[in-house]
Amino acid sequence: MNSIYQGLDVSSAVSLAKSHLTVRNILLAAVPVYLTYWALVFVYRVTLHPLAKFPGPKLAAASFWYEFYYDLWPNNAQYLWKIKELHEIYGPIVRINPIHIHINDPDYLEDIYASGRRRRERDPWSLHNSDNGFLSGSLLQTMNHDTHRMRRGALNPFFSKRAIQDLESVLVDKINTLVRRLSQARRAGEVVNLTYAIAALTLDIASAYALGADVGNLGRADWGADWLDAFKTVGKVRPLGRQFPWLVNTAMAYFNPDVVAFFSPQMANLARKLIYPLEMMQASAEEHARQAGGYGEKPSVNTRTIFMDILDSNLPESEKTPERLNAESSSVLGGVETTTRTLAVTMFYILDDPAVLAKLRAELGTVIPYPDAPVKLAQLEALPYFSGVISEGLRLAHGVTSRMPRIAPDEDLRYKEWVIPKGTPVMQSWFLHHTNPSIFPEPLRFVPERWVQDPTLKPRYLLAFGRGSRSCLGLNLAYAQLYLGIAKILTRFDLELFETFKERDIDVAMDCFIGATREDSPGVRIKITKDLKE
Repeated sequence: MNSIYQGLDVSSAVSLAKSHLTVRNILLAAVPVYLTYWALVFVYRVTLHPLAKFPGPKLAAASFWYEFYYDLWPNNAQYLWKIKELHEIYGPIVRINPIHIHINDPDYLEDIYASGRRRRERDPWSLHNSDNGFLSGSLLQTMNHDTHRMRRGALNPFFSKRAIQDLESVLVDKINTLVRRLSQARRAGEVVNLTYAIAALTLDIASAYALGADVGNLGRADWGADWLDAFKTVGKVRPLGRQFPWLVNTAMAYFNPDVVAFFSPQMANLARKLIYPLEMMQASAEEHARQAGGYGEKPSVNTRTIFMDILDSNLPESEKTPERLNAESSSVLGGVETTTRTLAVTMFYILDDPAVLAKLRAELGTVIPYPDAPVKLAQLEALPYFSGVISEGLRLAHGVTSRMPRIAPDEDLRYKEWVIPKGTPVMQSWFLHHTNPSIFPEPLRFVPERWVQDPTLKPRYLLAFGRGSRSCLGLNLAYAQLYLGIAKILTRFDLELFETFKERDIDVAMDCFIGATREDSPGVRIKITKDLKE
């Protein structure tokens, strides 16, 4: 018998045993306490919370389960469209969950996504941020305003307009490799999955620039399709990560990829891909040490990497750990998905409309008189219709479709008669903005002329790269790939779409951080009917 009953007679022992709480009794006592606690939380959120007065459904104000219903189960990444519906019911400002305010007003962008001295921070809940979370330590996952400014300051020169101009020969070399592959496909009569081909291009460029060596996807028969598939997985787990951040962060931080594969092969593939930047970073460190120790000369632009620039910066040593450098490099590689989608979407709309194709080719012919004629990025950027095509492609690709919260830590925000308490995550959605008919008449049509006719549209209303102090760092690199890639392909080949449909392969069907098409979409596919150089 247990030692606590020793020295007792049988009746005393039985009496004492009965007095001890059983597991069943504990549960019976805990359940009402638990339910009462959450009932009080729900009541507080709806009645006494600082956001209680804002318009919106009471269920959304009371619980995150409302968002769960539309984003996870039984629906899948559909809350964006529900938010659009809520604005139609409640007006331009809506409380969409217990802690978030969503505003749908194109003229209120500068207050939310401020720059300069107005401090803005990211929302940890939206990015399921934690110290050991996915890409923790990267610029993307930096919540604090001052830390973000410090980290971005070290990287700004690497992505400046001047730096990209110096990189132009590297970009052209990668694009020429893609062109050679497309020429081979034409001779073989192959159908080309343009989405994967473009992903191979953008990833080889990003990895060469960020890590000093490309991943070699342009040389793979399948264009390295598993890389793009891995990046898409990141977006698909975003809704899950927002609701259960500990689950995703723990899996990515501590589990071996083979263990993760038991639950999700896609997540395991992603985990394996994230090992690559660390391996390349180690190789880059050896090269960096060799160059620094030999002649004291500044490495050429072709050998500079993000890794080396951070090490050479004035950042404190705590900012130069292998873990943070790996996170920063990985986030740059992950950013290729937005450029890939934009290039693919833009090419679709060009090839889908003979009038757009003819007009664009005529303009390109003024600076590229024959296939493979050398051309500078600055010449392409000066073409008004081509620039309109690029802007319209960016608008309909949307960039990041998910809402992008910002927190004003030092000031209350005022929207019309509403005062939004400081510390509240406030946001707009690029997708709703880019399809707003008050800004863009016939918003679902591809109309490059709208940008040519109204030059004020782009600086005011194009949000593909975000806005404010946390806008996309890789903007100049993305633009260079769009201009050079499209120009090179269209002046070298005659192409046609192959079994590619707007509703299935182009339109945003799910909000997976980046706009995702239907699950059954194979991507944009083309046939190359003629090589204009032959």
